Amino acid sequence: MSGKRPRKAWTGAMLTVVLSAGAMSGSAAQAVDGDAAAEGVYSFSAKIDVGGGVRSCSGTLLNNQWMITAASCFTEDPTKFASLPSGAPALKSTATIGRTNLSGTTGEVRQITQLIPRTDRDLVLAKLNTPVYGVSFLHPATTAPTAGESLKGTGYGRTKDTWVPNQLHTAAYTAGTVETTGLGIDGTPVCKGDTGGPVLREKNGRPELAAIVTNSWQGGCLGADPAETRTGAAASRVDDIRAWLTENTASTLNTWNLQMVTNTSTGLYHGMRNSNGDWTGFGDVEKAAGSVTDVAYAADAAIKGKNYVFAVGGDGHLYGAARRATGGWDAFRDMTTELGEKAGLTRVAVTSTGPGLALVGLAGGRVYHATMSADETWSKWGDATAKLGTLSDATQLTVSQTSGGNTHVGIVAGGKAYHGLRREDGTWSTWGNVTQFATGVGTVGGMAFAGIGGDLQVILTSTTGNNRHGIRSADGSWSDFGSLSTKLGTDTATAVDAAAVAGEFQAAIVTTDGKVKHALRHADGKWDAPEQVGNIPGIPATVAITGSAG
Repeated sequence: MSGKRPRKAWTGAMLTVVLSAGAMSGSAAQAVDGDAAAEGVYSFSAKIDVGGGVRSCSGTLLNNQWMITAASCFTEDPTKFASLPSGAPALKSTATIGRTNLSGTTGEVRQITQLIPRTDRDLVLAKLNTPVYGVSFLHPATTAPTAGESLKGTGYGRTKDTWVPNQLHTAAYTAGTVETTGLGIDGTPVCKGDTGGPVLREKNGRPELAAIVTNSWQGGCLGADPAETRTGAAASRVDDIRAWLTENTASTLNTWNLQMVTNTSTGLYHGMRNSNGDWTGFGDVEKAAGSVTDVAYAADAAIKGKNYVFAVGGDGHLYGAARRATGGWDAFRDMTTELGEKAGLTRVAVTSTGPGLALVGLAGGRVYHATMSADETWSKWGDATAKLGTLSDATQLTVSQTSGGNTHVGIVAGGKAYHGLRREDGTWSTWGNVTQFATGVGTVGGMAFAGIGGDLQVILTSTTGNNRHGIRSADGSWSDFGSLSTKLGTDTATAVDAAAVAGEFQAAIVTTDGKVKHALRHADGKWDAPEQVGNIPGIPATVAITGSAG
């Protein structure tokens, strides 16, 4: 692995220490260099400079404004990491994030303004002075490492033959004994400058943070005792402190969550993305709210923290349940009596209207509309196609509301995207062809809406992966649709949904290989790096998202 640290300035963040045998994996691996990381890979990795060259470490970006690293990076004596106080670092400290080669210009540089240390392990959270966008995050693992498990790592420390490599390197580790707060690792040498770097596992193609490197034998590292051959190191676990991480890195200005429902090969599941960017586990909806036979499609929308979930069953009936703000569930019920019989129902979409809900359904090639009032009473299905016009070969459906009470309905028919409007006074527009504003999109496979203020933000997915994003302004004009290749990747989507969460646009797709990917566009137009959502049981087929307060 690699790093940038003058010999004379080094004061101990990666000091060689004698570790107990229990902290090692039990084998003395041959000292070898880690591989140089490919450009743009592991962009959550950070190079930390303390005091303008006094010492340097590695770190990991957890979300837009918080990193995690070793507390010993910020103490004059690394063995006294438990004495590190909360607050600003004693020495001016900066972090270079997402810059694989430090001589380049990619990524971002930020000042570290606040430290929140743990006292039971060598670990600290570091807040950046301003958020970082376009760089991937590394989420904490949900399960502990196991002895013998293969793990990976990254770091900017020195190598066996280069004092200042200026290059992010990767490492291959094997987990040793797992302790209450830490574990031993062995494999690629951990050298000075690697302190605070991530120990990660890759699960279903998605990396997750298992631990943070703290100290090592440094066998094979430049400047170490040539007779030292041991490459073992110690690391601080993070899987057991997820609640502490969430509590301390969540936004104090934004308490909104993103709620997600996905129908997979093994059932219907619900999870949440918290305001700090971390995902909860996915729970079995049918276990909590009762079963629906052969769920074909699902949608959700939230009002005042209560998430209403709708599922189309194999019998063609629509079923409704609700997850209360406290976490409990109201059971699924057949909504046929309330809404009316609708034979051939295949798709539904739902949006919050403020006090209630607007629901649209696709049945027999026609679009139907119903509303729920604040007292949770429903209107009957109304035939929206009679007002909007008939479109052949309709396959997908979306709905959202913008300020002023306008309900926007979208449909994909014949490989094209169409938009319709139900005004606040109950009158309807006719269909308008959205595809004309998305030059080069090709055949449209899916569409999703999210209303933010008076604007309607739209995502179009293409059958060739040429996915696009555009905006219908409050005055009715449409922007050009920009490519999402760098925001969401070029995957072909089998399902898509979008939501407005605290003024931000969030989208999720299901890829053809059964993975859920998530993208976020901030209010200032900047995008986070796309991420794969992990820990979803089964193979996802559909996805539905909504924003909720708290």
